[in-house]
Amino acid sequence: MRELKVADNMRELRIANGYSQRAISELIHIARQTYSLYETEKRIPDLTSVCSLADLYGVSVDMLLYADLSVRQIADSPTGEHFAIAPETSAIPINGTDARMLTNYKSLPPGIQKEVRDFVLFKKKLFESEQTFSSEK
Repeated sequence: MRELKVADNMRELRIANGYSQRAISELIHIARQTYSLYETEKRIPDLTSVCSLADLYGVSVDMLLYADLSVRQIADSPTGEHFAIAPETSAIPINGTDARMLTNYKSLPPGIQKEVRDFVLFKKKLFESEQTFSSEK
């Protein structure tokens, strides 16, 4: 049987999206204390809560239950620098979509990750050059 990661994922997604436990509990119509018990693994969320949270964050129920959606990882930048992705430090503000993108990226083989980084840098430079060109008019 696969290991449940729902408590960690609930906490990660809540923090990444800037929600308090109270706000989430109100959005999914449960008591804040109940939500706290879910995040601390003292209680397993019911199916209705799991479905509501998956809808709220735009992830599948399967991802919410089993995937490692942690966004507190160290990522390699193309320049060789390291930066922490940690929402509570405000280093890089991210939302649920950003968290899913990072999770998908980290699941790719290293060669494909390099291709993705190269493509993003290309698109960024293209965008910046278009901005420079349009401002020179």
